Amino acid sequence: VDEPSAAPPHGKELARALTHLCAAEDRQLGQIGNTISDAEESMVWRVDDGQYYASDAPVGDGYRNGNMHVVLAEGDDFAMGLFLLIPGVDYLDHHHRAPEFYLNLTGPSSWRFDFGDWVELAAGSVVWNDPGRVHATRSGSSPWLSVWAWLSDIDQPCEVVRPPAEQRCRSALS
Repeated sequence: VDEPSAAPPHGKELARALTHLCAAEDRQLGQIGNTISDAEESMVWRVDDGQYYASDAPVGDGYRNGNMHVVLAEGDDFAMGLFLLIPGVDYLDHHHRAPEFYLNLTGPSSWRFDFGDWVELAAGSVVWNDPGRVHATRSGSSPWLSVWAWLSDIDQPCEVVRPPAEQRCRSALS
């Protein structure tokens, strides 16, 4: 049984995100922030160090050193929790078999899908990723906090995918 940690790995950034969330103009987001704050001492936060990616996956130092999550509910083939990126992290293009839901609690955050243009999404926005859809996100000058859920295939790892131009360049150099 996991015990709550004394201090999450990026505790200052989490506190910053929660302060912003609790003060949100959107009353419902503020209530979510207060609920998370009230329960935070009982949460076990972790940095993804190979739980969702292979330990040698090319996820980039920003992601590797700037993320943390807590699982709030998990079943046979379902998982849901909170996810935080510290400011200035590029969460590289990736995909996974799990269909995925995000509720962006803070923002803005930038997203792109299938190597398209970046789109800025505000706090309170929802993101849905179909199974296998390539997606990426960036945190801005503030920490980004979200609710996430994987609705099936939770035992299948994420895989980093290089943009097509990078794929062509790597092939030409090989």
